[in-house]
Amino acid sequence: MLVILRRGSRPVRRLLFVFVMTTLLGCPPGGPVEPSILLGSGEVEFELVEDGQVLQVIQGPQNGFHVLGSLLVQGLQTGDPNDLSNPFNPTTSFDVFHEGDSVILIEPFTQGLDEAPAVDAPWSHQLVGRFVALDIAADDVLDGEVVTITARVDDVNGLSAVDEVTVELEPHPFNQ
Repeated sequence: MLVILRRGSRPVRRLLFVFVMTTLLGCPPGGPVEPSILLGSGEVEFELVEDGQVLQVIQGPQNGFHVLGSLLVQGLQTGDPNDLSNPFNPTTSFDVFHEGDSVILIEPFTQGLDEAPAVDAPWSHQLVGRFVALDIAADDVLDGEVVTITARVDDVNGLSAVDEVTVELEPHPFNQ
């Protein structure tokens, strides 16, 4: 179909404006990407975690316990991972709920996110291998228990994204 528009007409100006703005801002033609995150695990690279999966509780060097939290992110201001004082860094929080109660030690933290590998497209940024510290005295407290892990990222523009997964926990085989 061929559409002829007169130069100076509103449709041409509107189309030109949309083209220029999406080119300058890097937005896809359909508009900005909806803010979203994908919760996973992984120590060095993102590993998808699905409902019902088993995650290991890891004993740290100071005898605390944690699970590894990782995120893939899109549509949010991601700041600078090399500058903790960057005013554009998002705030991230993880929580772990067991029988409706939070069993987490760490408060939300503010830090920039790394670029995600191209293979993870359409996700643009990531956070990998974050220690999600648990408020437990021994790893067997949650052995075989089902928990819900949530993650939330809030950017400086007031946009937020949340994801959660329900998993079973077990002690890591190398825990003492």
